[in-house]
Amino acid sequence: MIIALPLTENDEFSLHFGGSAKVGLFEVDRGRRTFSRMTAVVPPEPEPCGWADWLGAQGVTLFLAGGMGGGARQRMAAAGIEVLVGMPAADPAALVQAWIDGKLAPGANACEGEGSHHGHQPDESGHQHSGNCGCGH
Repeated sequence: MIIALPLTENDEFSLHFGGSAKVGLFEVDRGRRTFSRMTAVVPPEPEPCGWADWLGAQGVTLFLAGGMGGGARQRMAAAGIEVLVGMPAADPAALVQAWIDGKLAPGANACEGEGSHHGHQPDESGHQHSGNCGCGH
């Protein structure tokens, strides 16, 4: 099983999927309750909203996010990827291990109910997500 998370340029967890610079891919062994490897990858598509098919081709079955717009969640579902939103700011490896251990509970979607970061404000990666990629912001 492969779990993915959005990352900043510095390989930290990115709370806003639309502002991600890359993804962390974690190979998980559910039987042993561990992950064997994490790889930080810059997907070939420049906009995160276009990453769903590529992530599906990498074998990703679960995506953990702080926030993700409805359009991006629909594309992930169409690619066979379950999305859990509302993840807290934390070390990416710690988030994955918490999920493996059954101690990770989704919270509120960081991309719903807030206005400023959906329009033209840069997020922690410096990405100015204008919403014109159709990801539902």
